Amino acid sequence: MKPAAVARPAAVQQTADRVGDSGAAGFAEMVLGVWLESGTAAESSLEMAQLRLLAPGVQAPRWGRRPVAVVQVAAVRTERRGAGVWAVTVAARLADAVAGVPVEQSVRGLRYFTVPVTETGSGDGRAYVAGAPREAAGPQAGREPASPYTARVEDTALTDTVDGFLSAFLGAGGAVERYLAPGAVLPRPEARFAAVETLQVLSQGRPVGAGQDGATARVRAGVTATDAAGRTWPMAYALTLTARDGRWEISSLDTDLAAPAAFRS
Repeated sequence: MKPAAVARPAAVQQTADRVGDSGAAGFAEMVLGVWLESGTAAESSLEMAQLRLLAPGVQAPRWGRRPVAVVQVAAVRTERRGAGVWAVTVAARLADAVAGVPVEQSVRGLRYFTVPVTETGSGDGRAYVAGAPREAAGPQAGREPASPYTARVEDTALTDTVDGFLSAFLGAGGAVERYLAPGAVLPRPEARFAAVETLQVLSQGRPVGAGQDGATARVRAGVTATDAAGRTWPMAYALTLTARDGRWEISSLDTDLAAPAAFRS
């Protein structure tokens, strides 16, 4: 019998628009970080020189005696407003910079800023400039999309394979290879966990029995992994399994998790 075919990810080809959008978003993150950090900078400082280079004409904020520390910035929305023009909304985690107080103890929550970005040049000469940031509202709460994983798996042979594989895959014990279909190679993550508990396995449709060689099942497993320090990490994995010689084997680790219903133990 021929080994089951292993699903391989399709090659990703970036278009010029995608490159521009991602470049504008990253540039906006950088500019907002520099802008926020320049609030206590002198006019002759490196911070101000960087701000003038990236965003000519943009005034720096002034924090006075209550300086702000930047914990993290991340682009959350990129809107193309025309050829080479974007409005990028960036989330910023800020904290009060208080002497003797760790930054993580004075975090003030999330603020959102929209940064206008304009592209100059093209190809190897591509560059961006930014206008003044403006405070903006955060993203609205979205609705959870329907998940293709709707059927609870009752096949204990399948769930045992999923449970054993994920436990081995996440370093809690056992050899990964014993669960893999012929030819399947799944690089393991660097982190290793002390224990892995599978909470629920849902499938796309009702999987057939493992007695039918070549049958496949696509499932989503929710797990709780516990590390050596006792911290618990709720995670989810989408897997494709193939039946061979009366048993289920893992063919691939998938990326189309979608948004599932809440796990119930």
